[in-house]
Amino acid sequence: MNVLQGLVKLRQIACHPNLVDITVWEDSGKFESLKEIIDEILAENHKVLVFSQFVKMLKLIRKYMDQRLICYEYLDGHTRNRQQCVDRFQNDDDVRIFLISLKAGGTGINLTAADYVIHYDPWWNPAVETQATDRTHRAGQKCICLPHDH
Repeated sequence: MNVLQGLVKLRQIACHPNLVDITVWEDSGKFESLKEIIDEILAENHKVLVFSQFVKMLKLIRKYMDQRLICYEYLDGHTRNRQQCVDRFQNDDDVRIFLISLKAGGTGINLTAADYVIHYDPWWNPAVETQATDRTHRAGQKCICLPHDH
């Protein structure tokens, strides 16, 4: 069990050191890559889903979006108005990013407005990741998995 906990901590550190140590605010290379990819996608006027298994990571990404005044939607296991979030992302051209918890957004929603899917931290089970990607799958969409951290 200790080995598994250690592996999870290593995965979290690779995502962003703040996930393990709240006093550390330096970005990880992975987070820097995400920011570059998002900037490029937004510059090209596309919509993107960003999945993460770590809600705390989504909150760090959310903080970055707020600092940059980027309009987005957010969904995790505590979101009560799921359909309202989905509808806003689907129909509002100003909302081009949807931050989604892998578990909360893996089933039951359709997000066909997205042109890109980013898996920030790939799940141990590829079927879970595929299921999340299928929320938006259609011909021509691109799926980006940031470098595996395991």
